[in-house]
Amino acid sequence: MDSRSPKTLMTTILLLFIIALISRLMDMNFVLYVLTLVALWAYLGQCWNICYGYAGILSFGHAAFFGIGAYTSTLLLLNYGMSPWVGILFAGSTAALLGLVMGIPTLKLKGAYFALATIAVSEMVRLLTLKLDFITNGALGLLLPTNLSPLDFYFYDAFHWFLVIFIMLCTLLFISYRFENSRLGIASLAIKNDEIASAALGVYPFKIRMIVLALSAFFTGIGGVFYAQFVGYIRPDIVLTPVISDQILLVPLLGGVGTLMGPVIGAIIFIILKHLFLALFGGGTAGAYLIIYGALIVIVARFMPQGIYPLLRSAVRRLSKT
Repeated sequence: MDSRSPKTLMTTILLLFIIALISRLMDMNFVLYVLTLVALWAYLGQCWNICYGYAGILSFGHAAFFGIGAYTSTLLLLNYGMSPWVGILFAGSTAALLGLVMGIPTLKLKGAYFALATIAVSEMVRLLTLKLDFITNGALGLLLPTNLSPLDFYFYDAFHWFLVIFIMLCTLLFISYRFENSRLGIASLAIKNDEIASAALGVYPFKIRMIVLALSAFFTGIGGVFYAQFVGYIRPDIVLTPVISDQILLVPLLGGVGTLMGPVIGAIIFIILKHLFLALFGGGTAGAYLIIYGALIVIVARFMPQGIYPLLRSAVRRLSKT
């Protein structure tokens, strides 16, 4: 990970907040909606970045954690009247438990084998959600009540939605920054760089990776709670699809894996690209923006393998020396 430029990160985050505040004062709700999505995907991208950026755990199954979090809080609200402000802890814990269950048989696998295993586990969760229709309502999904209040994690002001996910993002970035410099974070990076040498020095790769995977799953589940409340309706083909997993990991890959700024940059590009494409070509081409986004990822992987942010940082440093 990279924590050498916290001022750049703080400036970017502050700029997002200022734009949102101006949009609120000018009643520009669409801009607030876009900024909320940027913050949400930056948050989810950082959740995956913890997993891969720290310990090198290449997961293609984060949709399982995301969907489990969304379903847990929603079911607790609908069946027991539990506020999602409380249910968010159960949702994160359930997702972390799923991460542990996933990790026990799969974390000993290497490379592509582990990635394929995470896809299989995510698909199993999706199919179980469909089959357990007496609990989850199956393919019909779950619709949140319309008479909710802020005490139920529901807001009628677009700025309040942005404010919640903005605080969540800042909290996660701060935790990631502190974790990076902790003993656990240093051990995770050591395992990612050289697992054999780390084990020889007394670091337990399996234990460390289990902790990191559970931590990543916990925060991803919390992100699922926000999404469920924000959208107001969830289905397995919305919150548990491979597309969710792909987009979660593509955001930091585009911006820069192993950096705190990477998911933020990646989310800005992803959301702006998506809505710009929809604005130019309309809803009839929904999903076609992924073609352009995929092409952009290929270009980044070929010419900027570290992501866009490290390249921008190097360019700025060269210009500052001239």
